[in-house]
Amino acid sequence: SIMNIRTKIDKLLFNPDGQVLAMASRYDKDQGFKLMHVPSQTVFSNWPTTKTPLNSVMSMDFSSNGEYLSVGNVKGKCLLYRLNYYANN
Repeated sequence: SIMNIRTKIDKLLFNPDGQVLAMASRYDKDQGFKLMHVPSQTVFSNWPTTKTPLNSVMSMDFSSNGEYLSVGNVKGKCLLYRLNYYANN
């Protein structure tokens, strides 16, 4: 089990190569989004931080090569993040 999200998860999405799982809960605007490295079953602790302006996540998607992650929130904003691990692959 994944103990890092303590509310109902209503969105799950694998990146294109299946190594990263994005998990979101719209019920927790502060801690309701996590990324997990699937092979090691480790939740990334360095992102998102408390200063990442995600708010309540309503949608998310990875780019076709997995280098970018877009996140749409309840405030109507679409945020785009570069996943550095995939930038050089």
